[in-house]
Amino acid sequence: MKKAIVIFLVVLGHEAGAQVRHMLDSIKYDLKQKREWYICLDGKNSVIRDLQTKIFGLQYGYMYNKRTNLYVNYYTSYNTQDQILSNPTAGYNKRDSNTVFVSSKLTYMNIGCEYYFMNTRKWRMSFPVGIGIGQGRDETRTSKKYLGIDKNTVIPIDLGYTINYKIKWWVWAGAGIGTRLSLASNRYNGPYYYMGLSLRFGEMYNRARAWYREQ
Repeated sequence: MKKAIVIFLVVLGHEAGAQVRHMLDSIKYDLKQKREWYICLDGKNSVIRDLQTKIFGLQYGYMYNKRTNLYVNYYTSYNTQDQILSNPTAGYNKRDSNTVFVSSKLTYMNIGCEYYFMNTRKWRMSFPVGIGIGQGRDETRTSKKYLGIDKNTVIPIDLGYTINYKIKWWVWAGAGIGTRLSLASNRYNGPYYYMGLSLRFGEMYNRARAWYREQ
């Protein structure tokens, strides 16, 4: 039984390695082919310090050979919730003037690559990978006064999986999940997910320009 498990793991590792090598070879090939620029909004739901957080983003990049994206993102978070940092006098599940709250905000830019391992006329599935640099901010306060701010450098790595369906040439429906791991400050690590519609502004611009030139 142990021998069979070892053989299975060896075969599985070999197949996984072959798939990764194939993906890298495909990306190298794509980067030498025709490219098209694009720009889109990139919003996510995430978790920072165990609190639900909205992350708003703007992405600009190029798609090569209709299969590989290289892009730059700018992200900033928005959080309407505060977390209790200390509660020395109010007691369990209560708050008073001595309760200290902390609110976190994350802002960063990253560069990334997204490879569509499935890319048909209607469906796209991909593995986006990005690395960036930015700043996390933790502001502390009580109900009566502002206490201060703690700033930390973050070097986040974003790893994810996405699936998209083309409704029309200018709008896609999509969903994705992933995780964010920071090399500099792990307090901003957390999973993320998204669901929604995305507009293809680059394609809109290209078609409008082509139409204008024909007039």
